[in-house]
Amino acid sequence: MDIVLEPLGELAPNRLLDDPRSVESGIYLVILGFFALVFLVGLVLSLMPDRLARGNRLHRQLFARYGAWAAWLGGAGPFVIALRYVNVPLFSKRIWTVVNIIAILAVAAHFIWYRFARYPDEIADYEEEQRRRRHINPPRRRRR
Repeated sequence: MDIVLEPLGELAPNRLLDDPRSVESGIYLVILGFFALVFLVGLVLSLMPDRLARGNRLHRQLFARYGAWAAWLGGAGPFVIALRYVNVPLFSKRIWTVVNIIAILAVAAHFIWYRFARYPDEIADYEEEQRRRRHINPPRRRRR
C-alpha cells in the first residue's frame, strides 16, 4: 500500500506550494502519459469532427468544442511537466500540475452535465429540423 500512496504524497495539499529543485517521484511520468492521452484524443476530435460526426451538425460542433479544450489542456500538461523537470523556479511548483488536472476534470464534468441536461433537447431539435428539411424539399425525380 505504501508503494501506491508514496507517489501520491507528491501531490499532497501541504506540498503544493513547495518549490522542489529535483523530481523524486515517478508519478509525474504517469501524469505525463495522462496529459499525452488527453492531448491526442482532443487533437483527433478537433481536427476531424466531420469525419467522426458523419454528417451530424450537432455532433460536429460538440467534437470541435470539447476536442479543442482537451487538446489545449492536454498540450499544456507536458509543457508544465517539462518545466518541472528542468527546475524552472516559477513553474516548478506542483500546483500547476494540479490546476491543469482540475481543468481537464472540469471540462469532463461540463461535458457530462451537458450530455444529461441539454443534449436530449438539442438532439430532438436537430432531428426535427432534419425531418422538416426532408419534407420541405423532397428529392426530385429524374425524368427519363
